[in-house]
Amino acid sequence: MYIEYACYDYSLSDDEIKNNLNFVAKLGIKNISIFPIYIQSIKSLIDEFDLKISCPVDYPFGISDSKIRSASTLTAIKSGASTIDMVAPAKLITNRKYDKIRDDIKNNITICQDNNTQLRYIIEYRVFNHEILAKISTILKSLNIEYILPSTGYMLDDINDNIIACKYLMAKSQIKTITNANIWTEKHIQNIKLANIYGIRFHNIHSLQLFSKNNYS
Repeated sequence: MYIEYACYDYSLSDDEIKNNLNFVAKLGIKNISIFPIYIQSIKSLIDEFDLKISCPVDYPFGISDSKIRSASTLTAIKSGASTIDMVAPAKLITNRKYDKIRDDIKNNITICQDNNTQLRYIIEYRVFNHEILAKISTILKSLNIEYILPSTGYMLDDINDNIIACKYLMAKSQIKTITNANIWTEKHIQNIKLANIYGIRFHNIHSLQLFSKNNYS
């Protein structure tokens, strides 16, 4: 199972972020998701542990216009991101502007391909109904987007609901899903393992320690 760690807590100092990422890197985590502004401060860790860096764009609401989203994508890539986690364009989705959604996706695909960078998408399953979730995930899959995260991780999120969303999106579009809800207990990790989804994104050290301790990989 694919495992990664996200550090989006902007209340942490540079030293605290370094300490956290140093810890998770020693646990074998190879992909770290952080904001672009922090990449330079962990450059030594990236080199030491051969870390891959993903950066969220238009996080957490996905309400910027396409030009801002494209500029933010380029900024993240120039800062050192090897993967872009693009929040799906909420306003376009709400208004069912599917052609413009495709244009937005294609534009970011071009930017990422030109810079040898992977592109993944985040869509908030607690905001949009199942019909829309299925439509967007199918569009993404048709444009060769391989991975989707079903929520931003910005709000508290029940892991079982998140797993259901992952399974639903997989069934509807055959896209690979990465669960990224709040994980607190060993039972949560067992449920993820049983769900047979592609991957897990951890947001806190405690849950990652549980995972490592019980060797669920």
